[in-house]
This record gives sequence, C-alpha cells and structure tokens, in this order.
Amino acid sequence: MRIRQLLNWIVISYIMTAFIAIADQSIDAIQLYDTEYQPGIGLPVGEISLVNGEVVIVHLKEELGYSGISGMNVYRGDLILTAQSANVVILLKDGSQIVQGPGSRIQLNQVVYDPGKRTRSTFLKMSSGKARFSVNKLKSYQNRQFRIKTMSALIGVRGSDFVVQVAPDQTQVAAFEDTELSLVGLELPEMPPVILRAFEQSSIGLGESPTSPIPLSIEEMDGLKYEFQLDKQAMTQKQAKEQEASTEKKQIIRISDTDKKTSTRQLSVDAESLQAPLMEFGNEIKRFENERLEANTYISQQKHEIATELPDFPVFP
Repeated sequence: MRIRQLLNWIVISYIMTAFIAIADQSIDAIQLYDTEYQPGIGLPVGEISLVNGEVVIVHLKEELGYSGISGMNVYRGDLILTAQSANVVILLKDGSQIVQGPGSRIQLNQVVYDPGKRTRSTFLKMSSGKARFSVNKLKSYQNRQFRIKTMSALIGVRGSDFVVQVAPDQTQVAAFEDTELSLVGLELPEMPPVILRAFEQSSIGLGESPTSPIPLSIEEMDGLKYEFQLDKQAMTQKQAKEQEASTEKKQIIRISDTDKKTSTRQLSVDAESLQAPLMEFGNEIKRFENERLEANTYISQQKHEIATELPDFPVFP
C-alpha cells in the first residue's frame, strides 16, 4: 500500500512539475503544432478579435501551442502568451474584453457564462506583463464574479475598466472611470481588502497588503488608454456573429475524460434536429432561434461541468 502511495505521489509530482514548467516557459521556448488549429476543452469561452505580432495559445494539459490569429476561439484553461513586441485582444462571451500587452501571460482558468441562469463566474491568472480589462457589468445578474490572480494579488472586479501590470515582485493596478475593484494581498488573505475606485491606483508587493489608493492623473490615464485601446470593431463583429449563429448546423465539443486519461472524446451536437419550425414573421424566428441557442449552450455547459474538473480557487478572506 505504501509503495503504491509513493508511486502515485511521484506521478502526481511529475505531472505538476511538467505543468508548472510549461506555464513558466517563455513564448520562444514553446513548440508549435504544424497542424490545423484544434478546439480546446468544452465550448469556446471567447475569441481572439485582434492580433498584432506573435501570439501563442496553449490548451489545457497540452505542451505544444498554436499561433494565434484573429477569429480563433479560446477555451477554458487556455494559456495566452504575447511576444515582447506583440499584443492581442480577447473578447469573452459575456462581452468583456481583454487587451494583452507585450510579454504578457494570461490563463483562462475558469470562464463560465450562462445568460439563461443570469450567472457569470470568471477566474483568470495573470503571471506577467500588462493588460487592460473592460469587464461587462451585467447589473441584472445575481452572480457576476470576475477575479484576477497575479503573483502577489487577488483582484475582485464588479464591472470595470482598468489596467493591471505584473512584475515578479509587484502588481500595479490603475482604475479608469466608473470602476470599483477589491484588492487583497495574495499571502495576506485575512487582511481587509483595499477598495480601488475610479481614477485611483495601487500596488501590491509580494507578501504585502495593497497600498492605500492614490489619484491617477489625467496624463497617466490617457497614456494607458492610448497604449491599450479597446477594439470597438470587435464588439460590433461579435454582435453580428451572434445573429448569424442560428445558421450553424453542428458544433464540435471536446470533453476531457473523467478518469483523467490523456485521451479525449468528441461530442457532436446536431443543431439541425433542433431547428425551429418556420414562422410567418422574421422577428419571431429570430427570437425562437436565440432561445434555442441559449438552451443548447446551457446543456453543453452542464455536460462539460460534469466531465471536467474545476481548478483550485484561492480562499476568499
């Protein structure tokens, strides 16, 4: 029994070490697939709307990556890396937008968005670089959690527009208009959070609590906004794609095995069999199709939640 436990521990340690090594690799060290882009686990949680320079996407539990291009879907667990002279814009399903700057690394640990249940639960890990987050408020949703973990901080978002800069020993946060954030030192979760509001900034060092907010000058804000311009065109394109989604016949969903084997399964959801009956008025058809799509999304997400493991979340203070 002890020998078996020891062997299990060695295997688990090896897997964790390999995973951490992949997560810490530079973009230049990651080898790329020479095949067509394959979907990650579950349904897409968003898409890349704009790419400038070299961007790499590594799916969960994979070692090789794909070169990021505009229009490419992203999935739960995806690690997104940018080269030192590159940036990328990611548009999530809930309408939130992430603008990753040069040399940044963001992992989509958990992204759950269910319009039918009016719930969102998003948890991202940002280990380096600088990024701007424009988070959809979703005021009518009971649960609309959006959290970002860095090397030294845990950031709770209530629907905001802000910039996060992550260095090995410090995290800096700058808030724009109509913004409210909750900042907690990662190693001091028992301390009360610091609330960061519009036109304020704060920093969090390793093993420290966030500093008291100080004003963000107009020049600093304008400089950050110019550096990380939101992709308004992508927002319009997303709305157009949602209207065209009713013409899709089939969607492939990849689900990881519950027994944690390395193999994967393919599940095909045939949307054609769920087509709405033809109606006399175009508006009624669109409404019916939208409701059907929401139902399909909810069913697929439930299958995905049953078949996959959730990541370990930090303990809230």
